Amino acid sequence: MATDQKAGFAQVFPEYENPFVGPEAPDREMIQRCIHCGFCGTSCPTFTLLGNEMDSPRGRIYLMRMVTDGEMAPNETVMKHLDRCLDCRACETACPSGVPYGSLIEAAREGLEKVRKRPLSVRILRRILFRWLLPNRVLLNLAGVATRLYQTTFLKSMVRGLGLLPKKLAELEPMMPEAPPVSSMRALPAEVAAIGEEKYRVAFFGGCIQSTLFGDVNRAAIRALAANGVRVVFPASQTCCGALQAHAGDREAARILARENIDAIDAGEFDAVILAVSGCGAMLHEYKDLLAEDPVYASRAEAFSDKAMDVTVFLARIGVREAHHPEPRKIAYHHPCHLFHALKVRKEPLEVLSAIRNVESVPLNESDWCCGSAGSYNLTQTEISMRLLDRKMGHVKDSEAPVVCTGNPGCQIQIAFGARERDMDLRVVHPVVLLDEAYEAEGVYRNATLP
Repeated sequence: MATDQKAGFAQVFPEYENPFVGPEAPDREMIQRCIHCGFCGTSCPTFTLLGNEMDSPRGRIYLMRMVTDGEMAPNETVMKHLDRCLDCRACETACPSGVPYGSLIEAAREGLEKVRKRPLSVRILRRILFRWLLPNRVLLNLAGVATRLYQTTFLKSMVRGLGLLPKKLAELEPMMPEAPPVSSMRALPAEVAAIGEEKYRVAFFGGCIQSTLFGDVNRAAIRALAANGVRVVFPASQTCCGALQAHAGDREAARILARENIDAIDAGEFDAVILAVSGCGAMLHEYKDLLAEDPVYASRAEAFSDKAMDVTVFLARIGVREAHHPEPRKIAYHHPCHLFHALKVRKEPLEVLSAIRNVESVPLNESDWCCGSAGSYNLTQTEISMRLLDRKMGHVKDSEAPVVCTGNPGCQIQIAFGARERDMDLRVVHPVVLLDEAYEAEGVYRNATLP
């Protein structure tokens, strides 16, 4: 079938290779599952903003089908509209037919990379970022240190004054989060004992960007787990999860990283593989699909994916210990897309927040609507991303909450940038950080050896 499709496509479009043929191509059966009912349209941020059918999930699936069947070339139109997808997976929540849109769009992007004519400089940059920088903790921390120096010394004003930043980078620079102190980038301890009786033993997955820019979140999560009777192990050879690579069409890099992580963490030895970063959590959960055709890793990937879960899910399941927060605050909760739509995690973060006494949750309109971060989307599709951010910040302002909680670093960076741009006094924080602060205030950690 694949050979016939390829030959037929070559006859109609001899200047193109059919990128949607082969075992890693968009699944034709899954494409056919779409009944074009249109329910996905009202949940799709890009279709809502742009009003173009090709910027809806239904329209994008139709483009995939046309290319797969040789009715349309993988031209700039196809690439533009598939590139505009946030991969937020809201359409999966709305779809009555159970179309696995996330796997379709990522497979399509992988295929389009075969025919896309990127400039050499962009190809080199993607390879450096996806294959070298993100998987290498040392290099990533060096980049974090360099960013910290740039932001806190004369270098920033000098570079700006001399106009040394390329125009595109100068436009994007305000989005850059404040790099944390170098001390927060240090490696996590190999193991942290439970406080009191040990009830569970888990592996902790730190994430690449998370470990460099949000190491305080990882440490808060580990302390909170210890306070709930959990021994936390940090396997040192773990690497980047591969999410950014998969979303950008380099799924081969994601497969390589998936195998490395499965080798680094024997999921069978632990009660769970825990993360405090929802984007990585969704990726780890999808290793079983990413490596489904791998004869060596398929079964191991399935076992690994079944054990991966967000820290709020694990705490909610075991019965999170309550505590009193020292500062009474109203908080609004923003659902990260991959936590809400891909992993179907909705109530657990709110249950963790409800365990923090003296903190009141207030409604946030469209709390499950994408903020526009979407991995690297705010860098590659900046105009659409900023329109989504404007919508999100309007709801944040209406909530009148001085604190927004969310479980993904991309969302934290995006919403914090939105607050800076609008001169809003807003704290953006992971739910587990508030829980950690409450435990600290109540003396739960007294005499314990913690990171």
